[in-house]
Amino acid sequence: MPTNLIERVLKTIRNYEMLKPGDTVLIAVSGGPDSIFLLQALAHLKNKLKLNKLVVCNLDHGIRGKESSEDSLFVKKITEYSDLGYIHKKIDLSKKRSKGLSTEETAREERYKFFKDAARAVKADVIATGHTLDDQAETILMRVIKGASLKGVVGISPVREEGSLRIIRPLFELEKAEIEKDLDKRGVEYRIDSTNAEGIYFRNVIRRDIIPYLEKYNPRLKRALCSMAEHLREDFEFINEAKSGLLGHLARSKGGSLEIKLKDLAIQPKALQKEIVRDALEKSGGEVKRLNFRHWKEMEQFIKHKRRGSSMDLPGDIRVTRTTSSLVFRSR
Repeated sequence: MPTNLIERVLKTIRNYEMLKPGDTVLIAVSGGPDSIFLLQALAHLKNKLKLNKLVVCNLDHGIRGKESSEDSLFVKKITEYSDLGYIHKKIDLSKKRSKGLSTEETAREERYKFFKDAARAVKADVIATGHTLDDQAETILMRVIKGASLKGVVGISPVREEGSLRIIRPLFELEKAEIEKDLDKRGVEYRIDSTNAEGIYFRNVIRRDIIPYLEKYNPRLKRALCSMAEHLREDFEFINEAKSGLLGHLARSKGGSLEIKLKDLAIQPKALQKEIVRDALEKSGGEVKRLNFRHWKEMEQFIKHKRRGSSMDLPGDIRVTRTTSSLVFRSR
C-alpha cells in the first residue's frame, strides 16, 4: 500500500529515531481509523525498517458495552488475517476509578498499564500508539485552558523512554482527516467510537466546538499549536538535562521524608527550582498534576522568606516544612 502518507510516516520515524533494526513492536489498536492506519503502515514498513516482530494489543475499557466488544472482535479478525500476534484484555473502568482522576485520565492510566504489561509479556522493545497531529493540538489546548507548566504545554512527546521501553507516535505529524481520506479511498474498514461525539468529555468539546471556532482566525491552528509545542520541547529538554540527577545530588531520604538543602536549592535558576520541587513532590507520593501557578508562587516565597518551623501543603497530602537549613517533604 505505498501512499504518500506512508512515506511521511517513514520520515517521522527516521527523524525522531523511533525504531531500530531488530525491534519487536507492540502496536496499540482500538479499531479506529488512526490505529488501523498505524497497523497498516508499520506492517508495510516492517522489512524496510528491519523490524523483528509486530504484535497487536487491544484493551476493552467496558465503557460502551456491546459496541466496544465488537471493536475488539474487529481488531482480532484483522490480526488473524494478517497473521500477527494479538493480546487483548477487558476491564470494567467503573471499578478502576482513581482518586482525583477523571474518566478520561483513569482510562489513560489503565491503558498504559495494560500496554506495558503486554510489552513485557511479548518482550517488546517498543510500544507504538496512533496519536496524530490532532491529538497533540487538542492536548495542548486542553492544558493551556486548564493552566499548565512548560512540561504540560509541550504536550505529547513523539518518543518517550520508560525504562527499557520506548513509546512512539509514528502518526505524530499526520492529521486525522487525511488518514480517514486515505483509508476511505482504499476502501479500508475501521470502527468509530460513539463516545467521540459526546459533549460530556472535555476533549470532545475541544475537538467539536473550540478548535473549529478558533480555526476561523487561523485555519492552520492545529499545526501552529504543534509547532509551538515543538519549539518549547527543545527548551524543556534543555532544562530537563540540566536538572538530570540534580535532585539525587541535593536531596536525601530521612525516615520516610525527603530533605533538600536550602542553600543548594536557592542558588539554582527558578526554572530548575521548579523541576527539583516537582521531582521531590513526586518522590514523596504527591500529585504533581495538581500543581498550579499559585503553588509555585507560594513555594518561591517559602524558599526565600519563611522562618524555621513554617510549613505549606502541596497536592497529594504532602506537607513541606522549613527547618533551619532544609525543606522537608513528608506525607501528612
